[in-house]
Amino acid sequence: MTVSYYCKSCKKINKIKTKAKNRFELQQEIGNEINYRCTSCGTLENRHINRLSADPNYTIFFISLFVSVILTVLLWNVGFIAMVTLMLPFWAYFDSLKKANLFNKTRVRNN
Repeated sequence: MTVSYYCKSCKKINKIKTKAKNRFELQQEIGNEINYRCTSCGTLENRHINRLSADPNYTIFFISLFVSVILTVLLWNVGFIAMVTLMLPFWAYFDSLKKANLFNKTRVRNN
């Protein structure tokens, strides 16, 4: 899951590195508001954490796709195992999508 915000001045998306799985953990880690510089224009952005959005992580999908192709080639003669290994990247993608949707649905209270 990638947490990002939209810069008003240059209209680009900036990503924030965090290990938080929801907004409450992010609030404990960062606070109610973030102060980050835009990576493209350098403008200082002051945003409330409810204005941040999360997107699924595509690198996990591509890594699991690579692993599943290798496992499918190795286990092709087994049959059912090959089908299970082909489902691995889709499971990883939908799990990441579910986590991002849960992050976007929850909001913290404005103080």
